[in-house]
Amino acid sequence: MIAADGGAYKANDLGLLPDVIVGDGDSITPDREVRTGSSTEVLRHPAAKDESDTELALLEAVRRGAKRIVIVGAIGGERLEHQVANLLLLSLPELAGVDARIVDGASEMWVIGHNGPATAEIHGTVGDFVSLLPLSDAVQGVTTRDLLYPLTDATLTQGPARGLSNELAAPSAAVTTKSGRLAVIHTVRTEDESHAND
Repeated sequence: MIAADGGAYKANDLGLLPDVIVGDGDSITPDREVRTGSSTEVLRHPAAKDESDTELALLEAVRRGAKRIVIVGAIGGERLEHQVANLLLLSLPELAGVDARIVDGASEMWVIGHNGPATAEIHGTVGDFVSLLPLSDAVQGVTTRDLLYPLTDATLTQGPARGLSNELAAPSAAVTTKSGRLAVIHTVRTEDESHAND
């Protein structure tokens, strides 16, 4: 478990002790102690740096050989720019070949197409939301299987919300692309949302 700076507090709140704490330390305050294990590593970086603490944590996970990364606590902070930056980190070239996902409540997001054609499998319940949002100027050759509103060899461009709020039409669905980076966001539909149109 790698904590990005003050993320160590969030780990502690869940009763967890981070294996690694990485960042510039600006979110760790003297009035609140971080609980660590005997083998916890602290990788301190200068405040004047090019990377965010979350980016440093991701790069450290990759450096240690991670093939699957789950990022929690990246959304919902007070600063919008940090939330957007965290979402865009999934486009890092270093994450090509790594299953890296941001999980927030009932939603998870991952990016496909780092290095050309790609496929994403989505598993859930019929009616769950699936949004496909381009992170390149254009994502070419978008084809879906078992989504309520199908796409066949479509092009999705940044700006228009054409890929927003599709739905699973079967417990498993898929999207393939020919080129471009595509954010796939799967949100479990709540019971309240299921009855919203009754």
